[in-house]
Amino acid sequence: MVFDIKDIQKQLSAVPLVSPYPHDLSVAIICDVFRVAGLRPPSRADWAGLEHASKAAGLWKEQVGMLAHVLTSSTLGEDSSQALRKDADPRVLLALFFTRVEPLTAEMVRSNAFRQEEFLRKWVHAVQGQVKGETAMESDARLKKLDYRAALKEMERAEEARRREADKRLKELQEAEKRAADARGWRE
Repeated sequence: MVFDIKDIQKQLSAVPLVSPYPHDLSVAIICDVFRVAGLRPPSRADWAGLEHASKAAGLWKEQVGMLAHVLTSSTLGEDSSQALRKDADPRVLLALFFTRVEPLTAEMVRSNAFRQEEFLRKWVHAVQGQVKGETAMESDARLKKLDYRAALKEMERAEEARRREADKRLKELQEAEKRAADARGWRE
């Protein structure tokens, strides 16, 4: 199944921002996508396991709500039902998806076009769909470019490098001050 990410984003931008769906409604919406595809949706115990496996349960609930929102506010839900293979395991698919989008908050997805595109692309990847007008390699490259988790890691590496450089300069300055003080001591 081919997904038109740009069109889905256009559809989402036309929908007014709504209050987050209650968690139970969000779960039901996602389960309906699997039912329409002819798959057995995850049980309540499966959902509890997914939440337990999440590193941040509050963030996970936001992501469940955001997924339900994009599935109902665009053609993504219908397209996803068509894309899902009959041998797909909804629990594995959802675990993969929620693991991959873990750092994204609902607000980031709502208010930032790049984070929204990343969220949508990760869902398309989870349901084994294709992005319209892109080869699989191009889609993977775009997803890597958008990956917020990678951006966070890069920012942390840059911050650590900056901190090491500042420590090095401070040490050099302290050594220079010590040498200057020692030189004054010899002259006095």
